[in-house]
Amino acid sequence: MMKKLLSFTPALLGLLSFPALADIKTEADREALFEDIVAKTMMREAWSPVKNEKYGVTYPDAFEPFRQKFIDAKTDEELYYAITMLSNARHDRHLKVTPAEGGLAIDPRPMQIAPVQFMHDFSQDEPTFFVFDVATALANIDGGKKIQPGELVVEINGHSVAEYLEKTRPYHRASTEAGFLMRYAMSLNEKSSTLPAEFYADELTLTLKPKRGRKYSVSLPYLDSEDVSFRGIGAQRYDGFEKVLDFESFDFYRSTDGANQVLFDWYGFRDDIVHAMDEVVSYAKRENLLDHDVIWDGTFSRGGGRGAYAIQRLQPKPFKTTFGNLRISDITDDFIAERKSFFDQAKTMSDGSVELIDDGSWLIEWLLGDVTKGMEAGQAYTNNVPFKSAHAPEYSDGILYPAADHFTGDMVCWLSPRGGSHLDQFASIVADNDLCTILGMPAGGYSNTWEWTETLKWPGTSEPVVNYMWSIGHTIAPKGHIVEGDPSPVDEYIPLTRDNFETYYDILMDRSIEILSND
Repeated sequence: MMKKLLSFTPALLGLLSFPALADIKTEADREALFEDIVAKTMMREAWSPVKNEKYGVTYPDAFEPFRQKFIDAKTDEELYYAITMLSNARHDRHLKVTPAEGGLAIDPRPMQIAPVQFMHDFSQDEPTFFVFDVATALANIDGGKKIQPGELVVEINGHSVAEYLEKTRPYHRASTEAGFLMRYAMSLNEKSSTLPAEFYADELTLTLKPKRGRKYSVSLPYLDSEDVSFRGIGAQRYDGFEKVLDFESFDFYRSTDGANQVLFDWYGFRDDIVHAMDEVVSYAKRENLLDHDVIWDGTFSRGGGRGAYAIQRLQPKPFKTTFGNLRISDITDDFIAERKSFFDQAKTMSDGSVELIDDGSWLIEWLLGDVTKGMEAGQAYTNNVPFKSAHAPEYSDGILYPAADHFTGDMVCWLSPRGGSHLDQFASIVADNDLCTILGMPAGGYSNTWEWTETLKWPGTSEPVVNYMWSIGHTIAPKGHIVEGDPSPVDEYIPLTRDNFETYYDILMDRSIEILSND
């Protein structure tokens, strides 16, 4: 499981440092900035009603608690984090705040990690974190030898877990509670710009409780990530399979014991996905593997694009793809111009440099046609079309068919809340079209069509503040629901827990083999 975990770090908020302004303006200026962000958000944001209902929030009411933080900010960093919390109040994993050149000056804290890894126990109703893996470096750290995987986290830096979570939650981005808990647990060993400096000391101090025995405290140094090697406890393993091909998007395995199965260890829907899928299909055709069942491990996948292209080759059934729309607002004209410029340039790029299957013509035709008409008619949202017109034009019913060569067996997919975005689209396609049996836990529940990033200016001036993002379109699942904040369910819920984390992948594998053997 943890070769992905080791490479995972949340987006760093302070990698760049820019000269500070002479001051951060007056209280009136800061309140005007708050009002400006809220006004733009109410115009531009593509809201997910089901997500807002799950979180129990309404807008703009949910923004109001942050007004005073803007007014009270005394330093650039205080205002920066007030803006971050305001942004995160939308509960959207995609949307982040980043420094702008000439804007608020942020201390550039490089990423460091303590030599332990944590995970959330998904069998518990309350946030419950435990030691997931330990680094070899612990052997040289006072008290480090005592730490064992599976130990319960009782306190973090002198705070109970509940207290620490309450104080730090607003600085983290997530679209679902499960996605938040997994990524939050994975970030507990980090020292970065995600949180204000006040939350970090020179060491990470923990109180841990073994499954048997008394709780104890230990302080661990923060180290450069390249100096930390973890033991791989609970790591992904595929007994009975060998890796035969590897790509940026995934590794491909085949059975070593004569079983009629292949396996994909999926990293993300990256730029090489078209080439990679074509290579796998060619290999499988040569090796007489196309009639095999498919096990698809997306538990640590990231997003990307072109998932429908992969699905056309992973299984034998026609399917309806995802749809999407666009929130019409004050920036729609600029968005159309940006997209048109991008695809004019993309026509001279290699195939891997664009996210669509065609050269962008279907999308541009829709933007200049239906979207422009929708703007003229005063619509709040455009019509729904096959997602980004990536695999089909706007007039299509969204039904796609298997490629000429494709796997013809049954498919089992593994998911977790770790990833989302295009992974959530993939999950909604395979779930809504009954293309596979899904095991594990639902994906992270974050997906939209597009985001818009703008350098905020102090109202009435040209002086930059930060770069700010909006979600400006819905992803629509094949059965019609908005995907943001509402991930597709799994067929068999198998939670990762404090009791099963060391054998979790064995559990998924055994159940997959059982399902495929019975079909």
